[in-house]
Amino acid sequence: MGKNFYQHVRTQVKKNLQPVITGPLGMDFAIRARTPLSVPDAKAALAEYLNEGGFHVIHETDVKEIHNHYEIEYPEFSILKVVKARTFMQCPMASSAVELDPGTSSVLPPGVILYDLDGTTHIRAVRPSTLLAVFRDADIRETIIELEGALWDAFENGIPKAEIEDQEPPIRPGENGRRARMKQLLNPLLSVVDAEYAIHVSTDQPAHAVKEQLRESLARRGQRVVGEVADGRILLAVNPGQAHKALAIDPDVAVFAPLSVSILERNGRTHVRSVRPTTLLIFFDQPALQDILMEMEMLLWNGIVEGVPDGRVESRQPPLQPEGGQGTTAGGLPGGLGSAMDRAGD
Repeated sequence: MGKNFYQHVRTQVKKNLQPVITGPLGMDFAIRARTPLSVPDAKAALAEYLNEGGFHVIHETDVKEIHNHYEIEYPEFSILKVVKARTFMQCPMASSAVELDPGTSSVLPPGVILYDLDGTTHIRAVRPSTLLAVFRDADIRETIIELEGALWDAFENGIPKAEIEDQEPPIRPGENGRRARMKQLLNPLLSVVDAEYAIHVSTDQPAHAVKEQLRESLARRGQRVVGEVADGRILLAVNPGQAHKALAIDPDVAVFAPLSVSILERNGRTHVRSVRPTTLLIFFDQPALQDILMEMEMLLWNGIVEGVPDGRVESRQPPLQPEGGQGTTAGGLPGGLGSAMDRAGD
């Protein structure tokens, strides 16, 4: 009874933070822009501008390819993973962050999405400063702020005819204003309810053996590995069925996709980590999407815990249980990309 009650409290706290974070605090999880250019043209212009600043696209996911078995004519929709180097391990931002705190591997590399909706290309990037609520290390926070400025500048200056949609400007290096302090103060608040941001399992087995069994376990639970980065140390995984439902409700949730599942050796043990999808409950208030996130966490948890041989669960908290189950999340395609997909199916 006590455990179930505590789980209920954790769920409600995460959900009820959403109106506070997006309301009085005015915090957004994404940088947003739009342009009349096509997705390919906007993507090419963005990549060229990023390249000039030393950033490179190290992986691209085509959402249409993930969903082609649904026989739905998806709009143009690309998910890019970006780092400041030609490879993840060469990136001073990413590699130093992982060295300072291996947990950062569960939220890297950052994502940029471009999708067509009603003839307009929407460009979104995960807003790095949201991670100020998660990481306390001063060097990591400095890297986070530097990355946010770079992504904002790329949207503002690198995409022709782009219109920035955000009311919240980027937090810049050296800035210690109210917005930066409020995001940092969320860390102790989330700690009060033990709101871990990552699933974490370790083992004494070597990484190559862990990777093989982990991929099989994730696949059994519908988690498709669509790519690898960091010399194979990070798997990019997505569940097509859950992604189909989530994108139909709010396509901007894709800035967090595919999920990173890192496999890192440290101090004689192999550590597997992935971000907890329920961490995103603080950003989305749609009940169906919230249930999908909890459903994602349950399947991802099972895939990792059962997929790591001789694994030891390092996470303090079990996954949050979906409240409505798949019966709730399976119906219809409300809002989001639903209208575009409905028209494509006519």
